[in-house]
Amino acid sequence: MNGCPLNCIWCCNPEGLFRSQVIMYKESKCVCCGNCIKRCPHGAVSITSEGKLSFNRLFCDVCQTHECLDTCYHGGIELIGKIYTPDQLMRIFQRDRQFWGPGGGVTFSGGEPLIQHAFVLEMLKRCKKAYLHTCVETTSCLSTDHYMTLMQYVDWVFTDLKHMDSEKHRELTGVGNALILKNIETLARQANWDGFIVPRIPIIPDLNDSDGNIGATADFVKSIGLEVINVLPFHRFGESKYRQIGKFYRFAEQKPPLTEKMQHIKEVVENRGLVCFIGSDTPF
Repeated sequence: MNGCPLNCIWCCNPEGLFRSQVIMYKESKCVCCGNCIKRCPHGAVSITSEGKLSFNRLFCDVCQTHECLDTCYHGGIELIGKIYTPDQLMRIFQRDRQFWGPGGGVTFSGGEPLIQHAFVLEMLKRCKKAYLHTCVETTSCLSTDHYMTLMQYVDWVFTDLKHMDSEKHRELTGVGNALILKNIETLARQANWDGFIVPRIPIIPDLNDSDGNIGATADFVKSIGLEVINVLPFHRFGESKYRQIGKFYRFAEQKPPLTEKMQHIKEVVENRGLVCFIGSDTPF
C-alpha cells in the first residue's frame, strides 16, 4: 500500500513512499516516439541531448490525469498504484484463498500499510469475519491509538527496528524511534492480544550493524517479553526503481553484508537468549 511516514535512505520500494499513484519510466522499453511529449499538457516531457526522454518530476509526481499513458504503446511509461474498494479486494481474497494452503492468509505491506488506517481497519474486520488469517508488515510508526485499534484484528506482526539510537534513526529514516518503540512495547505487553510479533532488523553495512546497536536491539526485544528477531541482509533489488521514478540511488555501490557478518550478528542476538533467523530462512 502506498505511503510511508519514514524515508529510509536505503528503501527498496521507493515508489511506495508516494501517497498517490506515480509514473515510472522504463527506458529499456521506450522507442522515443515522442507521442508523450506531444500529449503532456504541462510540457513536462522532453528529449535530452543524448536522445533520451526526460520527465520533470515537479509536474509528473503530482499529475492526476496522466495523458501520456494513453499514447505509450510499448510499456515505456507505467502508472504504479491501483485504487481498490474493500468490496473489490475481498472478492480477490475470496477468489484466491483456495490456493493459499492451510498456512495462508492476507498480508498488508507497503510502504506503511497502516498509514491508511481507516481502510486497513475495514479490511481487517472483513478478513476476520471471513476467517482469513491476517498479517501486517509495519514500521509501527503511527499514533498508538490507531495502532492498537488495528492490532485487535491482526494475527501476525512483522515490525522493523532500524536503529536503537533515536538521533541515528532520524538520520537514516527521517524520524526518531520513540513512537515506534512505544507502540511495539505497548503491543507486546497487551495481555488480551494473542497475536505474534516478529521484530526485524534490516542490516545496512556500517550504518546499523555494529555489535552495540544489535545488542541494544536484542536487549530491548527481550525486555518486552519477545523471543525472536529476524535479521534481513541489505540488497539492491530496488535500484532500477529509483531510475524509473527519476531519483538518485545512493547505495548503487553498496554490497550486501557477508555471510560471516550475518552469522556474527545472529550470534550477538542469540547470546542475549533470543532466537535469531537470517533472511527468509525462517519457519514463518
